[in-house]
Amino acid sequence: MPETFSMLPGARNTFAFAILLLAGSPAVAQPVRYELFPEPDVRQSATNRTASAYIVDKKENQFWICTARYDFRDLTANNGDCVKLPLDIGRPSLTENYNAQAVTGSTSVGAFLPVVWFIEPATGAVQFCAVRHAGACVGLTLP
Repeated sequence: MPETFSMLPGARNTFAFAILLLAGSPAVAQPVRYELFPEPDVRQSATNRTASAYIVDKKENQFWICTARYDFRDLTANNGDCVKLPLDIGRPSLTENYNAQAVTGSTSVGAFLPVVWFIEPATGAVQFCAVRHAGACVGLTLP
């Protein structure tokens, strides 16, 4: 006689919950178009602090460098921009299915850190925040 698989009613709910949980996990995540790779240091000039990050658009095989300038004393001076890197800079052909990993050197954590870069993976909307001071955030757009 063939064996059949049966579950108790409570086990069905647990099984269904486990399937839903796995569906939302990064292991089955959708491809990501944009990725962000911050530089590990913050620089200081006479007028402001500067942080940079590289953005990769894997769909269009395009790279940008974004730079945020900020000052804790004068929040109106906070600004930034993203510059598209020329196509002749050597790089592989990418698709949205590639998983990129940043390689960073070691840096001592100084008084200017922590800083945080955010990117919306589907649209490429970028924001930089220096979390030591509320409001020291800079929104950047890709050209």
